[in-house]
Amino acid sequence: MHPKMIAKQIIDFNKATFDNTFDALTALQDHSEKMVRLFLEKASLFPPEGKKVITEWVEAYKKGRKDFKESVDDSFKTVDDFFIGWANEMGFSIYGLMEKTDQSVREVTEKIKKASIEVVDKSIQSIAIVAAKAKKQNTIVKKKTVIAGKPGTGGA
Repeated sequence: MHPKMIAKQIIDFNKATFDNTFDALTALQDHSEKMVRLFLEKASLFPPEGKKVITEWVEAYKKGRKDFKESVDDSFKTVDDFFIGWANEMGFSIYGLMEKTDQSVREVTEKIKKASIEVVDKSIQSIAIVAAKAKKQNTIVKKKTVIAGKPGTGGA
């Protein structure tokens, strides 16, 4: 195989790897955002200004993530155009060689996405259970305090 064909395959593999990793991290960040929003909804003592700052921060990292992805995609497109132009001049078909590689990478990506989503969903469920138990224990402690009050002292 010609060295430029090998280089093209390496670059395509790296792009697919980047895309898959980026998609998995995006899913993880989106689930983390859901957890933060859930926390902010339940945290009644958290000031509204703080909630606003966190919301703005989330929007800023989403925009930065989008800009970064576009920049990397543009760079890969520039390199890809070079190899496609070269292949067309030489009469090679790069697409046939890359099709098999792309399919296997897509399958791995889907497995990674599903696994990361399951892990994050379980952690969200665990946080909700812990919060419910903490709320229940807090209620029990308050009831015991009321029961333990002595008559005539002004306590309930």
